[in-house]
Amino acid sequence: MHHQQIFNMAISAAFTFSLSASLCAAPPAIELRELPLLFADDSGIASRTGVVRIVHIAQRRDAPVIEPERSWEGERVYVYGSVYAAAENEPLRLWYMAAPDYVLHATSQDGVNWLKPSLGLMPYKDSTDNNIVHRIHSPSVLLDTRETDPAKRYKMLGSKGGGYHAAFSADGLRWTRYPKNPVLNHSDTITLTRDPVGGEYLAFHKRPATVRGFGRRAVWLSHSRDFQEWSEPELVFAPDEKDDVWVGSPGQRTEVYNMSVYPHAAGFIGLPTMFRLTKRIPRSEVTPGQSPDDGPIDVQLATSPDGRTWQRSEPRVNVIPRGVPGCFDGGAILGVTSTCIHVGDKTWVYYTALTTTHGGPMPPKRISIGRAEWRRHGFVSLDASGTGVVETKPLRLGGASLIVNADADGGELRVVLLEADGRPIPGFSLTDSLPLNNDATRWTARWKSEATPPTDRPVRVRLEMNRCRLFSLSPEIAE
Repeated sequence: MHHQQIFNMAISAAFTFSLSASLCAAPPAIELRELPLLFADDSGIASRTGVVRIVHIAQRRDAPVIEPERSWEGERVYVYGSVYAAAENEPLRLWYMAAPDYVLHATSQDGVNWLKPSLGLMPYKDSTDNNIVHRIHSPSVLLDTRETDPAKRYKMLGSKGGGYHAAFSADGLRWTRYPKNPVLNHSDTITLTRDPVGGEYLAFHKRPATVRGFGRRAVWLSHSRDFQEWSEPELVFAPDEKDDVWVGSPGQRTEVYNMSVYPHAAGFIGLPTMFRLTKRIPRSEVTPGQSPDDGPIDVQLATSPDGRTWQRSEPRVNVIPRGVPGCFDGGAILGVTSTCIHVGDKTWVYYTALTTTHGGPMPPKRISIGRAEWRRHGFVSLDASGTGVVETKPLRLGGASLIVNADADGGELRVVLLEADGRPIPGFSLTDSLPLNNDATRWTARWKSEATPPTDRPVRVRLEMNRCRLFSLSPEIAE
């Protein structure tokens, strides 16, 4: 055999080995740093036995937390917008909207009583004595903690004049439009978030799609690294056959009005608003401010490991319940904030509440803002009525403590740490683990050895439960 042939065979074998090794390489560990690991799906779970997944319905308040009361708010205020918890002892900040397309800013110490400060920034009827900060429809605000330019710490996407437009701000109050606008074609509702792993900006926005013979509202995704150049939108969430089982007349159908998406350590939770279009009102009968498309809108829950492939929670419950007919949220929930916030032992989501169904006339339709409340990270739990075991995929812990959110009142939970390949780690075994025997949203896992969990390499977390309900894992620094 010639030397060249031997050399070529060696190169081929080396390439084949390298390719095979890369294909067999373990996936990267899940970073447990700023965000909690939720158990709404199996994106962060290697195995589970003896547990069932339960979707939890929010508690609603009996009255709205923000109502239209200023002249520039008219008869309707929306949370096509975002809410953020500032530093400790500083007020919450909310960006919301009033027709026609005023972006408004409010602050609150308790999340219920909101101040609408006079900011002196934008005119309304020749006066700047208002809380208007921008003009755009469906303003979704991102507090960009990775941005190195202080002038662009806050980013916004919204729709205007047939396109989606981008803006930036240093303080969330004074906004500058990006040089290139619009950044996406079409226009309607939009929600903004960021991929915690890859760092891309993700824009989930409403566009029409043909689904089973009907043109319907659906959710499309576009992503960007610089907030200026965005990918070609792809359809990621649309109604399936099960969403249409209620249909009884020609033309009736389910559509997706919008979807806010919240990242966690291993994936994303989505809160899609499902619109049951019961009838189309003739244009000749539509009054000013009224939509011809009528029907109720409800908030459900979906999950995704990557923001692109979504699965529905089962059963498909309405996770934010509407009130009785005639009350402030008895007709429809039009959308929810693009962010949720965790305050103490609670998670809050703000929503747009309608007194009537989507196509109700104004009046009596009135639009205000309500607040839905869960236990902290409490959208979904894994429940063990007897003995149950949940083992995570490899996690790289971002703090010296591991925080567990679980209800073990009347039961028990113990935490075991394993190497990424499943080998036991001395000092972190089941017999070393000190148990949780009560209900705690932020319990620090401990072991008899008083050792702290390794942060220099990935580990698996094994949670052994008895009569226990598990919600989340967090690093010490997570809020």
